[in-house]
Amino acid sequence: MKNTPSQLLDHLIAIFPEFYSEWSKGESHRYSEQYSYHSVFQEFAPVSYRILNRATPNQIQEFCELINHMVDIGGELENAISTCFLEHASQIGVSKIIKPFLSKEAKKELR
Repeated sequence: MKNTPSQLLDHLIAIFPEFYSEWSKGESHRYSEQYSYHSVFQEFAPVSYRILNRATPNQIQEFCELINHMVDIGGELENAISTCFLEHASQIGVSKIIKPFLSKEAKKELR
């Protein structure tokens, strides 16, 4: 899986290549190469509506598999995806897009 925030970021960019440009101009890591799982999703969440609305069904499914895996692993990965993305999914307008692909456990974190 994604053993470092950098590997998580690489995986997210592999799913959604357009996220690279958003990440490159982001605030949470601008002055440091050190960033967290949380900061990856703090940058992704605000642009996720646009990205997910343009995504193919395969991209959405792959992204949701990543979410499900992060929730299953628990710990810092689960906390990052839950607090920085799933708990805000309705507010950012993506809950209807991702809900059909989420596991039972991931859906519990969806707001």
